Amino acid sequence: MNKFKQRIIEFKARLTSVSKEEPLNKLSLATIIILDLFILTLVFTGLNEHTQQLTTAAEYMPPEAQSIFIDQEWSSANRISELQPLILSDRNNYKYRYEGRFEERTIKLMHPASRTFYQQVKTLSQDKELHTLFLSRQKYVEERKKTEIAFDEAKRSYDTQLLENIANATAGTANAISTTARQYAQKIDQLSGEIRTTEQKINSQPDIQKLWVLITPDDIAREKIVSDYKHFQFWFPLKELGWQLVFLLPIFGIFYAWSARSVKNDNPIQTLIASHLLVIASLPIILKIIELVVDIIPKHFFKHLFNILQTLHLMALWHYFVIFFAIIVGLSLVYFIQRKVFDKQKMMQKRLMKNACISCNKRLPPCAKFCPFCGTRQLEECTACKQETPSGGPCCIHCGTSR
Repeated sequence: MNKFKQRIIEFKARLTSVSKEEPLNKLSLATIIILDLFILTLVFTGLNEHTQQLTTAAEYMPPEAQSIFIDQEWSSANRISELQPLILSDRNNYKYRYEGRFEERTIKLMHPASRTFYQQVKTLSQDKELHTLFLSRQKYVEERKKTEIAFDEAKRSYDTQLLENIANATAGTANAISTTARQYAQKIDQLSGEIRTTEQKINSQPDIQKLWVLITPDDIAREKIVSDYKHFQFWFPLKELGWQLVFLLPIFGIFYAWSARSVKNDNPIQTLIASHLLVIASLPIILKIIELVVDIIPKHFFKHLFNILQTLHLMALWHYFVIFFAIIVGLSLVYFIQRKVFDKQKMMQKRLMKNACISCNKRLPPCAKFCPFCGTRQLEECTACKQETPSGGPCCIHCGTSR
């Protein structure tokens, strides 16, 4: 336990100092922290953009398609109102970075039923006559909404004025307001008639009739669509995790290789920076592992088991297991890094080969027993022959006994 604790202390020292005799000054430490934050930001930004290349559930089954084929919310009463924003989506959009609803690459990602629906709607949106009808309907609806608001305000004013007139025994102002309200009501009726006429013209279009048939699947077709959507949702978290690891693991591998090489070459500055970057590269991987253990595994592979645990109020058992598992993984990871990346014995052997101090890595005068720079003793007594032999070497230079 003490040996493991010492390794953790040594790893911490590598994050905060160039060497044992050369601690980092505040400016250098601040620079490295800024570098850490910058690299961490780049890693998470790159991870996010890399993840966005996957087809999401909203792309596979867009909200309109889900409303039609799964929730079955479109009916003869509202389907024209629901279709109108799609038909006029390009016309009504004013954003510079707007991406059209009918891009070919977007439609290719969809479920076959959604794809067929959007392809037909795309064709309808390109029909000039139909586009004009929907645009007219949109203008009538907007004008009716404004008129209804004005009518409600006039009606409230009439009610208020009527009460005042009753109190004052007058009627002139109330009659004027009543006339205005009737005019608004007549205009609302007129606009409603225009909307009904326009909708009749829209419904008479053959392509619209084909679309109405498409959006009313039978129960068997709906069950197939729901099954496909559930299957996609089940596997998506695993695909997402695998896709993210494709981005993260090479970064971790590069920093790990750099760390190992800097330790092997005994380069303190590179070892310091590589240690920080190795920690940075580890953070998102650790977060993904936590997500796997806490969310994906219980909700996908052991769903029935977790339902039983929740029923019996024994969810604490799972959390105990996760905590214990995390401790084991964390200890194993630190042990692996210390043994494979920052092995002290290998570092001392490397310095011994260069005739450098085993502590500060500065070159020693010939036959020096102590380092003139840090004062570290360079020799130790062999347990077999009792003669002095260089520290850090695996064998005695006099008798060859392994130490």
